[in-house]
Amino acid sequence: MKNIIIFFFLFVFIKFNYAKAEITIRISGKAFNFNNSVEVEDMTEFKDISLSSSERIFVPDSNQNFSIQFKIGIPGYYRIGRNIIYISPGDDIKASIDWKNPTKAIFSGSRQIENTYLKLTPFPKAGSFLDGETGIQSSIAKTIDYILIKSKERSRQLDSIQRIVSPEFYQLESIRIKADIINSFMSLPTYYSWVHKISKDSALIIQQQSDSLTRPIIAKLSKGLVDPINLKLVVYRDILKTILQNQPSTFSIPQKINDWFKASAIKQKAITLDNKNDLIALNKGIDSINSGVYKNAILSTIAQLTQLNQGDPAIDILLINTDNQTIPLSNFKNKVIYLEFWATWCGPCLTDKPKMELLKQLFKNDDSIVFLSVSIDDNLDAWKKYLIKQGVSKDEFIVDRNKLSNYNLLSVPRMILINKDFTIEQLYAPGPGDKQLIPLLTKMKSK
Repeated sequence: MKNIIIFFFLFVFIKFNYAKAEITIRISGKAFNFNNSVEVEDMTEFKDISLSSSERIFVPDSNQNFSIQFKIGIPGYYRIGRNIIYISPGDDIKASIDWKNPTKAIFSGSRQIENTYLKLTPFPKAGSFLDGETGIQSSIAKTIDYILIKSKERSRQLDSIQRIVSPEFYQLESIRIKADIINSFMSLPTYYSWVHKISKDSALIIQQQSDSLTRPIIAKLSKGLVDPINLKLVVYRDILKTILQNQPSTFSIPQKINDWFKASAIKQKAITLDNKNDLIALNKGIDSINSGVYKNAILSTIAQLTQLNQGDPAIDILLINTDNQTIPLSNFKNKVIYLEFWATWCGPCLTDKPKMELLKQLFKNDDSIVFLSVSIDDNLDAWKKYLIKQGVSKDEFIVDRNKLSNYNLLSVPRMILINKDFTIEQLYAPGPGDKQLIPLLTKMKSK
């Protein structure tokens, strides 16, 4: 208990010290083709260390208008939908953003030039300049040429705004182009084999051909590319290990980059843990992080995750059923509660729904357990229409996502198991189709 109290006060201390140096920014405008609440997502290196923030979530109104304010301490990259934007402390940004087509975005106010340039940023997950299958040509060599041509086009676009953007922005975007080339080369064999329907046996030959042609270019591009400031770029972080592999054997990795690797690894471990003591044990790894900003960020993450965990009393939340009645979660105390958080816009959630219905049928005569499907949709009508179409209504609820901060609901689908005494059994429970679930439920019922 003493360790938990220390972590709580540490969390408050960290938040206070972060806030002192931060300045409010404002973003407002139109958001088209967004089906739910929208997060202004931090895309800097802190994305891999920190948890999502409810302070950066907005819900467009019925006319697609939105306005949001939050505080930041330093300039950095964020994302709204599929648009990368650059924000500095004190900015007042006007934006019209279409989730379906990032290139249609219109910006005015602060950072108009930077954000207009960024709307053409290639997607790392689509192989950057390859743009999925679009950039694949008739041969490996021609595809490499295509990538280099696209990178030169992007360099010319960047050079055209050099005199009217900050030196830091220009430098970061220059690095992004190099990183996008490397990412394109690394993605080339996979996309090439897929587009040309290369057999599994022949795919290795394609990999070897691609490597022989791209390896010298990657080695050349990697020179001078190791700098902690570049961690602000997602694509740079994605290919950082490849960049480091192309440094001389005598090269020493900067301490701050090593610290980021450590902090991000701890975060990935932390979000899989249910037990407070296991989370607090991660403090040993945090002690070896020298960078103050990364150490504070990961400490804050651990502190947030330890606020509610296995064995703690469940936090009561208000659920709204299909008849618009408000029902506290605590009404189901004395039963095993299996909570399914989902949304109509979530593909994996919709895949799980039939499995959830089968579970309900399996235990329909068992009064000791209840299965609650809780939607985080912002559109009440869309939620009800989906349920009517699917012919389900029993034990279906909707909740205000902003009221779930204690449960660290970062994504859906998400399952939570609560014991009969209304204590947390598992914050990250098995899904409705998981073979481990039924034995676990049977064990919990017998307690």
